[in-house]
Amino acid sequence: MGNQSSKKQINPKTIADLRSHIDVEFSKEEIQDWYKDFRQYLRHGETELDKTAFIKVYNSLFYGDASEFAEQVFRTFDHDGNNSVDFKEFILGLCLSGSENAEKKIKWAFNMYDIDQDGYISKEEMTHILKASFSIDVNVTNEIVINQTFLKLKIQKAICKMTGSKIPPEFKSPEDMTEKIFKILDNNSDNRISQQEFIEGADKVQILVDILQCNPDS
Repeated sequence: MGNQSSKKQINPKTIADLRSHIDVEFSKEEIQDWYKDFRQYLRHGETELDKTAFIKVYNSLFYGDASEFAEQVFRTFDHDGNNSVDFKEFILGLCLSGSENAEKKIKWAFNMYDIDQDGYISKEEMTHILKASFSIDVNVTNEIVINQTFLKLKIQKAICKMTGSKIPPEFKSPEDMTEKIFKILDNNSDNRISQQEFIEGADKVQILVDILQCNPDS
């Protein structure tokens, strides 16, 4: 029993390294708590979440198929591009996606929309993310029954800032929403949105702010 408990302890140096990172806003105790939770979703002998495992966890949080959306979230967490997420990447991803800092949150959102990571958001990319976001809803009903540690609720609050939303009545569809957003943000009319355009125009399009601030348990 004591051996199992020790295996759940994270190296103090790892905690110190994480807390020294400018984007990490968790306390030592919170990082330790997240580490225990992170381990629950690892296969035996593994130390990183692969894409399949990540998507499986994500699908358990929502009604509907969240695979498309989860794949894009996974991409933003997988900083080194090795198709798996280690604990450090996991913590950094949580902090950036769930940050109360508007600039950090908007930059993370830009990376979500910029699927091919070419530095621009195309209409196809924005429509894809909007469809993925609007097609799922938070599965809170099973939360208490499935997991008494409330891990799933914590992940929902930390990661899922862009889900659980519905298409506002002023938009006919995700495609229509994309067209209207582009008319506001695409300043040079080149049919793509740069990161600078996205950051500067985020406060001009309230729906983008609403999606970013959407809280799954609200």
